[in-house]
Amino acid sequence: MARPQILVLGGNDAIDAVAAAGLTLAGDDAVCRQTAATLIDARGAAAGRAHGLMRSVRAALGPRAGLFFAWTEPGEPFDAEGFDGFFPADTPPAFLGARLESALRIAVMADEARMRFETLARFGGAARPPGQVSSGPMRVLVFAEPSPAALAISAQLESSGAQCVAAFSSFTAFDYLHEGSFDAVALVTGTDAGTAGSFCAALRRNSRLFHVPCTVFAGPDFGETEGLLGRGASDAVVSGVDDAAACLRLLALADEKRRREALSLAFAAARTASALDPGTGLYNAAFLDAHAARLATRAHETDRPMAVAAVRLSREAADRLPATSWMLDRVMGQAGSMLGRLVRAEDVAAALDRTTFAVAFPASEEEAAGVAARRIAAVLECTAFDTGEDGAAPVQLTLDVAAAQLGAGESGPSLVRRAIARLPVQAWRAQR
Repeated sequence: MARPQILVLGGNDAIDAVAAAGLTLAGDDAVCRQTAATLIDARGAAAGRAHGLMRSVRAALGPRAGLFFAWTEPGEPFDAEGFDGFFPADTPPAFLGARLESALRIAVMADEARMRFETLARFGGAARPPGQVSSGPMRVLVFAEPSPAALAISAQLESSGAQCVAAFSSFTAFDYLHEGSFDAVALVTGTDAGTAGSFCAALRRNSRLFHVPCTVFAGPDFGETEGLLGRGASDAVVSGVDDAAACLRLLALADEKRRREALSLAFAAARTASALDPGTGLYNAAFLDAHAARLATRAHETDRPMAVAAVRLSREAADRLPATSWMLDRVMGQAGSMLGRLVRAEDVAAALDRTTFAVAFPASEEEAAGVAARRIAAVLECTAFDTGEDGAAPVQLTLDVAAAQLGAGESGPSLVRRAIARLPVQAWRAQR
């Protein structure tokens, strides 16, 4: 995603918190882009004006409005109706930055899912994403040795409507995580930094558990907790200081996880035979043209960027491949199928012809799209592909990559053509 700009309508502490979180304040750079989120002060006398201000800004900006969050008094109740969320003024900057970026990513995913099904309907597919976000109680795994702190945190989570399951060792915790479905993990420890760091790192190395949020509740003598964020903890606090706020932050992350999972399932279902390339399972050129047009229109409406990357079999690789039509189709089919698993759910990967692929990146700039495409190409180039011929050695590919960003007034199909035009001339076309 492009670096988001955050508009702060509040005091200096809110501005300082956003800056400390590493985010760009609207107006602080020379780039004119969508205000991805607006943070509105809702403390004290400002609380009564916050909702009206939010509605006014939303109406004034229209599709460019982005998300709205309230900056609230710690420990005080706040009616967040109409807002996309709220942050108490004592929210740690690291958590604020991670939460804002995650919320913005989910918003882009939701927008793309809606548009993708609208395009899919033109090809005979479903017009709406299936299913909804689960509304059942949050399930939280509490990994801790028996202690008063662990009981207090479990009680706090349960008072907020969560269901807690206790695990007394890392082995048991991972056993539960693999066998069951959990929305979050609360890790309660005294001074054992080694176990806490190792557990968080192992959680992030696991592709199935990567998105499960984990808050570490450390004892007063634990020492520095910031290092745990670098090991994979979503949040790290000292237990007993403000458990209620930390538990609410953890449950907010759990809610984001549920929404992300629902969107991932929607993207997986966004398929219909007439929109797909049979050899790779990617979308076909006709679908990409139709959907790129929709994406470009939305990008112009919202002031979000959009980029397209093109990937093509290089002349060098074409010269190495056996000059047999079905072998080329087999190898490029495997490459395309792998490419489809390497892009994000919201990115749109398509097979344009037998040796050329394209990926549309919503809310992304050319540089980011180019970096992503080069990384994908690097993975494909490290892979040995089966030619299907008995006794023949597997082959490796070399690929050409190019990217382009949507220009003012440009259409989606024009952007796709411009990205392809930046590739070297197509090397070879095997006869069918």
